[in-house]
Amino acid sequence: MLKTLKHNTLTLCSLVQCLITLAFYCLSTPLVADLAKQHQAYERLLLPGGRAALMGGAYTALSNDPVGLLYNPGGSVFSDHNEVSVNTWSAFRSEVIYQGAIRGSDFKESSQARSGGFAGGIFKHQPFTLGYVVASLDKRNINQDDYFADLSQDDGELKNFTRVHQESNAYDLLGASLGVKFGSNWGLGTLIYIYDRSIESMDYQKVEYNGGRVLTQQTKIKVSNQGMVGILGLRYKGEHWSLGLSIKRGQPVVDKSSLGFISVTQGTSDGTPQIVATTSDDYTEENEVIPTIARTGLAWHPIKAFLLSLDLQYSSPLVTGTTSPNRRSTLNYALGMDTGGTLFRFLAGVYTNNSTFPRNDPNRQQQATHLDYVGQSLGLMFLAQSYDVTLGYVKQVGKGTSQITTSGSKEKVSAIIEHFVVSWNFKLR
Repeated sequence: MLKTLKHNTLTLCSLVQCLITLAFYCLSTPLVADLAKQHQAYERLLLPGGRAALMGGAYTALSNDPVGLLYNPGGSVFSDHNEVSVNTWSAFRSEVIYQGAIRGSDFKESSQARSGGFAGGIFKHQPFTLGYVVASLDKRNINQDDYFADLSQDDGELKNFTRVHQESNAYDLLGASLGVKFGSNWGLGTLIYIYDRSIESMDYQKVEYNGGRVLTQQTKIKVSNQGMVGILGLRYKGEHWSLGLSIKRGQPVVDKSSLGFISVTQGTSDGTPQIVATTSDDYTEENEVIPTIARTGLAWHPIKAFLLSLDLQYSSPLVTGTTSPNRRSTLNYALGMDTGGTLFRFLAGVYTNNSTFPRNDPNRQQQATHLDYVGQSLGLMFLAQSYDVTLGYVKQVGKGTSQITTSGSKEKVSAIIEHFVVSWNFKLR
């Protein structure tokens, strides 16, 4: 039984491919796609919201609009209106570069998407504030087709390498919230949502050697996680200072997965193909655990035209008890600014997005890629009497290390994630 498909697919296929590699002297053949599990190691690949995203996610001490329910549901009680928000990232691009992974050549994984976003609302019914959220925080379609030719002229060595990879990632949630205001300064709220995350991928690799030997491998993966997740939040709003605290409790969710793997070898170009290895697995278990996420924030608003906000986010460690990588504790920060007048506001932010996967150990092999990102955001919010419009740009740059080849070599990895934000917030009377 595979405990966590995203890692164990890599581990199983790594073992099979290592054996085949030794037999055919293949020194640098990439493993099954590493990207399929990367999004599981991060909390901030896409920041939801307009104003919140363009302040770098430094929103725990504010959260007084519908998207704030995802950061701190206790802030919703301080909204001045009933509100409905809709936002989208109109274009999304990511690229991960494994430097020198294929005999000195860079190996690239890239994706683009034009969908996803957030919709939500908050409504005041004294003494309560009610809300809802519908969000798609990941909607990537990856189509990769790489060919590396004439890698070596030596007899029996790797000559050509082909890889075709197709992958779809989705991360959706649907939830409702309830907030209560205590006096004029305190707000307490909770958000309960349905969590739905899925991956579907196909990976085909063909290795051609000088002398005619050919090795092909094909892997198909399906994995989906569903469950209920809760966030509890508290906010204090003073004259010039605001404080916020929220906790998303980690808990197991249902993990439905399937794996199919086949490896075929051919002694010469005109020889008879032979199946070297094949495996499959299907299961449903409650063993995919979401780490606990705690957020605390401080906002300073000395005058109406200026606001500065700071967030700290802690992700708890997680021991899987299997060959799947443990999750390490991580600390991320975000610093955001909001300044301007009654017609428009200027928004900016800087933040970190560190991986919860352990850093690569130089004494181990076949480890998950570790990437740490630093993000920046910039945008404008245009204000009208009954609505606001927010436009902006968010970019993350990552650096780290990986081991995606059977040779066990360690590659430096660089990455970029960027998207454009378009958001509308309607103030209802």
